[in-house]
Amino acid sequence: MDFKQKLLDYFALDESAFNEMSKPIEEIKLLDPNSIESMAKIKERIFRAIENKEKILVYGDYDCDGVSATTIMVKTFEKLGYPVSYYIPIRYSDGYGLNVKNVIKIKEAGFNLIITVDNGIAQDEAIKKANELNMDVIVVDHHEAPEVPVPAYAVIHPIVSHISDIYGSGGYMALFLSAGLLGYYDDYLVTIGGMSVISDMMELKGYNRDVVRLAVNNLKKHQYKALISLTDSPIITEKTFGLEIAPKINAIGRLVEDKNINLLVKYLISENPDEIYKISCWIKNNNELRKTLTKEAVENLPKDEIEGDGIVLKLDIKEGLLGLIANRLLNEKNVPVIILTEDSTDKTFLKGSIRSKEGFNVQKAFESLSKYMVAGGGHAMAGGATIKAEDFENFKHDFIELCKEHKLTKVEPPSVELSILDVNFQNYEILREFAPFGVGFPEPVFSIRNLPTKSLQFISFGKHISTPISINSKLLGFNFPESDVKSHQIIDVFGNLNMSSFRDKLTLEFRISDFIAK
Repeated sequence: MDFKQKLLDYFALDESAFNEMSKPIEEIKLLDPNSIESMAKIKERIFRAIENKEKILVYGDYDCDGVSATTIMVKTFEKLGYPVSYYIPIRYSDGYGLNVKNVIKIKEAGFNLIITVDNGIAQDEAIKKANELNMDVIVVDHHEAPEVPVPAYAVIHPIVSHISDIYGSGGYMALFLSAGLLGYYDDYLVTIGGMSVISDMMELKGYNRDVVRLAVNNLKKHQYKALISLTDSPIITEKTFGLEIAPKINAIGRLVEDKNINLLVKYLISENPDEIYKISCWIKNNNELRKTLTKEAVENLPKDEIEGDGIVLKLDIKEGLLGLIANRLLNEKNVPVIILTEDSTDKTFLKGSIRSKEGFNVQKAFESLSKYMVAGGGHAMAGGATIKAEDFENFKHDFIELCKEHKLTKVEPPSVELSILDVNFQNYEILREFAPFGVGFPEPVFSIRNLPTKSLQFISFGKHISTPISINSKLLGFNFPESDVKSHQIIDVFGNLNMSSFRDKLTLEFRISDFIAK
């Protein structure tokens, strides 16, 4: 069976479905923004505000999606020739979403119209306060809507506005409004919208898939300075956004505790090369600090507290780093992990992030621990929780008891079986015809069976697998110690195909993610 047919079988696609999802970029037509429920009402209100010279504020969020959505709106108004103000809330002092305290400040600053992006759909109290103060609020959001609608002037939301049964990102909802106001989809703003879809892990189907394909194509074609400055490789795919650019933007929201977080929007709307360079250095430096703080936090944990069937830790560390530390420990210790810290706005509470793998369902765990939960949510493998500080020891005990009952399981993933010789440039190009990959359409897992471990080569004093296949391809696996691997004679390896570039030389890697001994 040829490589393409293997992929079609893996994804359960026929040729017709494949042709539709891989149609030429020029044939992609994004949704007519004027077909969105409430668009006419929103446009009338915004153009009236412009005509009457009202002060407009775009109120965003501190993650990549929220920053993207804010950027899209601010740049749109710039293109309309009517500059607006914007605000990215600070995670540690503002918390998530529009709040009453900030609504009062916004009124005192003389604003008449607030446009919330990537928040607002559940901020009932804040919007009621805005209404009391004679300010209109337009909500552009994608989070789950409450049963009772918020009293906003109007809403753009994937479900509430009947756009789709697939959730788009906050940035994508802002892109719809942008196109409605401008009368066209701007290429750069489409690229930012596509980045937001990837960064917020939206399902890559339907309209989400279309905008991501356009975003990748636009970045390749136009090489937007602000985005390219945050990349690590000249090879541009959906991974460029998800693994290179978005984490650097998110690092700012995790670490920065003052209004400098708003520099992210200034950066993404800037066309000044000197300004872009200066702010990009600041972003990258903060990202390196994020890596260092995470690494140091894990290395300095008390050894006796990170052993056992589950890990529950209370740390004095920035709230924005909790999920990163939990994920690192999960991969190192292979047990469910929850890391908590004092709530920055109320020290009687602890806020935490939990990470898990197959075998321990986070949602079900939260249900079992509901008596402790002040707030919580997530999905099967990850989530966030708030508990009372006084409940920590009891929560820890019950959480670990759950871990004992529900052990993580190592399950062989469905995979496309390859031979060593199948790891070649021609097959990689075929693979890219199926892209973009992401939530709902994950990158395929490949396997190479019955690999003799004596044929494998290692680097960094036996820490990593690095075995040449040909002059431009290799097997690469990080943190697979030679002593562990070679304790077996034959293994099956699992991983993905990845193209890397070093000194203008392209190398195709079979990037090993796991192995199973025979």
